[in-house]
Amino acid sequence: MYCQHCGKEVDKDAVVCVNCGKMLKEIKQEAPANPEHNESKSGMGVLMALLLGVIGLIIGIAIYPANTVARQTFIKAWGITFGVFIGFIVLMYVIIFGIALSAI
Repeated sequence: MYCQHCGKEVDKDAVVCVNCGKMLKEIKQEAPANPEHNESKSGMGVLMALLLGVIGLIIGIAIYPANTVARQTFIKAWGITFGVFIGFIVLMYVIIFGIALSAI
């Protein structure tokens, strides 16, 4: 067998040409029949993160006195952070699980 890149003779079972270093054959990796990923566990992680975010909001509101700039600033910052987090989670679900945006 000859390398299609450099034309040198190579072993018929070779995957890489020993002369030019180019790949001779594509190595195909098969997906495992039973993937280790468990969607219910990843959903539980998202729910736990959401719960912790809400708990953080409650604690922040309890700490800062009512009608103060600190409390208003905290709530705005929390809202922005939580919104970015939700956007990130939705994006990850679309990318990882292949959910079509039209189906949401």
